[in-house]
Amino acid sequence: MASTTKIMSSIIVVENVKNLNEKVKISSKAAGIGGSRLGLHTNDEVTVNDLLYGLMLCSRK
Repeated sequence: MASTTKIMSSIIVVENVKNLNEKVKISSKAAGIGGSRLGLHTNDEVTVNDLLYGLMLCSRK
């Protein structure tokens, strides 16, 4: 089910963001979410494209 959620989330982003090179500032709430291996910190600026890439990486088991 998680894979389906990742794919649907990616589709929604691609359909709604005009510029995938747009930078997004990471909030403290987003930076504090566990389970991510991206190593994001509060106030980091990352492109939407890079966030999508991170979303679609294979999860470790």
